[in-house]
This record gives sequence, structure tokens and C-alpha cells, in this order.
Amino acid sequence: MCASIKIRVWKLYSDMTTKKTSGRSHGFKHKSRSVMTKKAPRGVSFLLREYHEGDKAVVIIDPRQHKGLPHRRYHGKVGTINKVGRRSVILGVKLGNKMKTLITRFDHIKPFGVN
Repeated sequence: MCASIKIRVWKLYSDMTTKKTSGRSHGFKHKSRSVMTKKAPRGVSFLLREYHEGDKAVVIIDPRQHKGLPHRRYHGKVGTINKVGRRSVILGVKLGNKMKTLITRFDHIKPFGVN
């Protein structure tokens, strides 16, 4: 009789502690997984655009290129180009009352006012 009570208590305790996870885990990009998906192949026209210091550019995140990917809070923000490199640009983006420096690749920006 005493052994059956111990087994019941052990079984109850083990059910409470070994809960299995269900569904997808939440991570850093959890909220943007479904929002930022594109299946079409990328063209090369973005590489032919020329940027100069002082130009304005819009941050449009392209999920097909993971290198130089800015945080999703900057998506749609307009910034001023401070420096142009071979593969990247440095943008000054206003976020609230602060000016943030954003280092990103050409894949993730578009000139301001261009469709």
C-alpha cells in the first residue's frame, strides 16, 4: 500500500516537471518572420545606383540578403548618407529625439523619392 502511494506521487511530480514545448520557439526575429518574406529572385539594379554623401535614402529591409541586415525598427525610416563604402553605406537616421548611425549594405536601402 505504501509503495503504490509513492508511485502515484512520483508519477504526478514527473508529469509536472517534464512539460514538452509546443510550437515554434520565440527568438530575436520572431515578430518579423512572416512580415519580411520574399520568394522572387533579386535583380542587380540596386548595385548600379550611385549614392553620394548628403543624399537621402530609405531603409527597406530585403530578407533575401542576411549580411548587413539592419534591425527591423529602422524599416521605412529615411536617413542621410554620411559615408559610402564599397559594399556598405553609413546612414544617419533619426529615431525619436536621437540620431542613430546605421551601417548597412546597398541591398537594404533605396534612394529617397524613387519607387
